[in-house]
Amino acid sequence: MTAVILHKYIDLGPRAFCNITLPSGERVFVSVQPKGITVHRLHLRGHIPGRRLFGAGTDDGERMVRVMLRDESRLPPLPTATERHRDDGAMMEFIDAAIVDLKALGDGKAIPGAVDAIDTDNPPPRPLALLTRLALTCATAAALAERLEGTRNTAG
Repeated sequence: MTAVILHKYIDLGPRAFCNITLPSGERVFVSVQPKGITVHRLHLRGHIPGRRLFGAGTDDGERMVRVMLRDESRLPPLPTATERHRDDGAMMEFIDAAIVDLKALGDGKAIPGAVDAIDTDNPPPRPLALLTRLALTCATAAALAERLEGTRNTAG
């Protein structure tokens, strides 16, 4: 058994991914996209993607995030990645909201208040952060797939 290592963690808002070595020595790639969540096994020191271990669509992914938020206190803290750590998800969300407001202002329409709707003082945890923290609790890729499947099947 090796130590859990978070190699890369890149969160750019609606698109995010991380690369993790689990205690069993297996490497997995967790990806959050507008279409949903996927987890792949990685081979050759994390350079070649293998088969997909888990996949969830948009609706299932949103429900999984709600379930993980409920159980957030039981998840370990998110460590800093060893190779690359970029956590710009909250900033990207703020910029997207500002663009919506500025376009409405430029078109002479009422400002929708997308920026005002964001709670900058207490932002909710990002989906990738929750998924990564959940992955850190699993010893093997199979255990991670089972845990994610269980989270998907939990009523949220």
